[in-house]
Amino acid sequence: MTPKRVVLVVEDDPSLQHTVVEHLRVTGFDARGASNYDSAVKALQMFQPTVVCVDLGLPSESGYELCEFIRKEPKLVSVPILVMSERSYPEDMAHAEEAGANAFLKKPFTMQELSKYLGALLDRRYASRPSVRRLRVD
Repeated sequence: MTPKRVVLVVEDDPSLQHTVVEHLRVTGFDARGASNYDSAVKALQMFQPTVVCVDLGLPSESGYELCEFIRKEPKLVSVPILVMSERSYPEDMAHAEEAGANAFLKKPFTMQELSKYLGALLDRRYASRPSVRRLRVD
């Protein structure tokens, strides 16, 4: 039996975090939640995720800082990062890319859209090319 892929969902809205985590569990992931930068860092020190979903608007440190932390950690440097945010201006997307994000999913989104983005991120063709601009899911 192959191990489940682990997803860390970093989202400060408890309702959205619960919805995303439950959806991912139903679709076969080992999904875990964190509500802020500090709890996300602790989780990342405890286990190696397959992918990280990050909200940019976290309390205290932002999702940008969390992306930068992930990219500076040698064991996490190749883990795909999906940014989930209501911020959708080109400069927000560019900042997310500079911070290390692989893809940008605009809120509000459907669970089907989330699944498509995660599927594309986990497809090895994208894993070696971290770029918000290169990942567009039809």
